Amino acid sequence: MIDPAAALRCAADAEEAGRAAGDVELELRGQALAADALLRQTETTGDATRILRTVGFRAAEHDLPSLQARVHRLLSRVAANMGDYAGQLDHALRGLELLPATTGPRIRVMHLMALAEALYRTRSIESAVGRYQEAEQVALGAEDTLFCSYVLNDLAYALFAAGRAEQAEPVIARLLALLESDGREPIPPMLDTLARIQLAVGRTQEAVVTAKRLMTCEFDPEYPEAEAEAVLTLATAYHRTGATAEAQTTLDRARQLSETPALARVRANVLREQAELCATLGDFRAAFVAYKAYHEASEELSSREREAQARIRQAAFETAEARRDAESFREQSLRDPLTGLRNRRYVDACLPSLLTGGAGARPVTVAIVDADHFKSINDTYSHDIGDQVLIVLAGLVAQTVPEGDAGGFTARLGGEEFLVVLAGLPREEALTRIEALRAAVQHHPWHTLTGDLPVTVSIGVAYGRHPDRPADVLGAADRNLYAAKRAGRNRVIDRKASGTPARR
Repeated sequence: MIDPAAALRCAADAEEAGRAAGDVELELRGQALAADALLRQTETTGDATRILRTVGFRAAEHDLPSLQARVHRLLSRVAANMGDYAGQLDHALRGLELLPATTGPRIRVMHLMALAEALYRTRSIESAVGRYQEAEQVALGAEDTLFCSYVLNDLAYALFAAGRAEQAEPVIARLLALLESDGREPIPPMLDTLARIQLAVGRTQEAVVTAKRLMTCEFDPEYPEAEAEAVLTLATAYHRTGATAEAQTTLDRARQLSETPALARVRANVLREQAELCATLGDFRAAFVAYKAYHEASEELSSREREAQARIRQAAFETAEARRDAESFREQSLRDPLTGLRNRRYVDACLPSLLTGGAGARPVTVAIVDADHFKSINDTYSHDIGDQVLIVLAGLVAQTVPEGDAGGFTARLGGEEFLVVLAGLPREEALTRIEALRAAVQHHPWHTLTGDLPVTVSIGVAYGRHPDRPADVLGAADRNLYAAKRAGRNRVIDRKASGTPARR
């Protein structure tokens, strides 16, 4: 039995330890453990879902596929509890697909069982059986008879629920033989599965014996529905053997156990059994009343499931929205608000990686572009016109690095100064692009903005590759920019070590 409160404390400790050590995986695993504990409490499902969505996003960011897989497996449980079986199948499948090849057998078995359950709930029973059999083989290969018994129980129940009780019989027989060889007693869910199968195949007296044995078991308080369902199974067994008085007494107990909203599905089944028992006793008025109550309970259950699904979807939406907002804010922090180009923060973050990619790194061309006599535009017209000129200039600068150019980017460094970074191009090709930018600015129809005032740019170019430092390359480009200004502006200068301009 798992104590949710203890699990939450353990989760908090793991999360704190991971954060203190800078261990993102440990931190996220602590959060996932907390979500798992919250899922065991119906009223905190929404909180658990929000945590899982966030953990899933961060696990993807940090390339932690096993943790992503766990998140999807837990989300498949959320979807199942809400009656969203298509969502259950989607998450279970994605969880299994994300599992690394090195995953241990128990974890793999758990994922296979989650997928198998989702398949049978979506009426793909043959596929479900195949997954259960695969899980059984994994467990047997690891000599893990405990998990093998879990697989056999779930397989038997799936076959029973699909109306294939005859096929479930040999499976439950294998389970009982396995338990006997291990010297273990069947746990309550296994006895309940056995009793239901016995009822389905007409072995009603055996079902009564099994269900009575089930009543002597200790039920896990974490799963209150287990005891309520077991009592209902015994009531049904009594009914089928003609022991109607015992059936009614047991059914009354099942009704008491299923009073809480969390057990609404069990209570609906209790009402249905009550209607059938009343009909057997010939009290058709009471049978009608019970059946009507069953119908109303079923409708209420469906309504609650729809509301729960809506809450879960809202939680998922809010988490996704928060994630998109965070990504949007991060993107905004790396862009110049006026022109939409990258900003100096982006340059400082990305240029070093281009230049320090190792001995085999590609050559990098850096060009600083500065608008000539820009102050006169602001003084003659207005800063608003100046801003519009900068926006158009930014568009022309951006064309220097076509979309899809790996590693290249453009940025506004500040004021009327821009940066072009080209990665992997030969020097002549890079200079051709930069000269084309200078010419495009010179020949642009600026008169609609600046009248008779021309708009041109001076450009200083420098080159770098490993092990050059960004500051040194930018410094060289800046010196060449001022050389272009001194030489008369509206030109590109790529000054080599000899001091001779390579191009104007």
